[in-house]
Amino acid sequence: MLKKKLLLELRNSLRRRGFWVDVVDEELVLDVWYSKSNFIEMVSLLTALQIGVSIGEQGIRLKPNTLVSDELFQQIEFFHRQGWNWFSVFRPQEVPVAWNHNPDNDLSILDLDSGIASLVFALNKVGLYTSMSCDGHGQREPNIWLRRQDHAETIRDILMEANQQVSFAYDWEIKKGYRNIALTAKRRLSNDKWDVEKIQDDALALSEYIYKNYSASDGKKLKLL
Repeated sequence: MLKKKLLLELRNSLRRRGFWVDVVDEELVLDVWYSKSNFIEMVSLLTALQIGVSIGEQGIRLKPNTLVSDELFQQIEFFHRQGWNWFSVFRPQEVPVAWNHNPDNDLSILDLDSGIASLVFALNKVGLYTSMSCDGHGQREPNIWLRRQDHAETIRDILMEANQQVSFAYDWEIKKGYRNIALTAKRRLSNDKWDVEKIQDDALALSEYIYKNYSASDGKKLKLL
């Protein structure tokens, strides 16, 4: 029971950092959207934090007697390579034999800002491809720029539906520029402060909505041109 609870907590923290994993047969299994290099990033992150894992059949397994403190969960969720001697961190050269990865995905998850990494994943997962992103670093609004302007209405529809089922800390909207569009957020009161943790909460909640409703085989189908 304790191991299952730990796996679920690790799953949640990794998802917040942009690694969408599920618990399958006591392994943390990364979604097939990710690439081999993304898997290596995830294992390297955990290794850097001295969390004992090994390669399993489909994902990663926790080594016996592994414990993860609340502080470590927080470090996973807001991990950035800056400040770490990253080149000295162990990187596995293998991936699980039964895991189907995506060779066409060249997006680095650890290069994404932690506040919006999960949402960047979810958008790309369902074909709403992104070009740049920034979580605002607690100083300004988050922005996720989309490659195609004609996806604006699709994302507006998703936001309208999600707002009926999910409670968000900020008001998320599409901002249209001259040559691009961005998914961004607004504060409800002008004197509210930007909080990256709340942005991450919102991003995860919206990601879960998109993943559940649009990525599954029996989910809704997006109208993409």
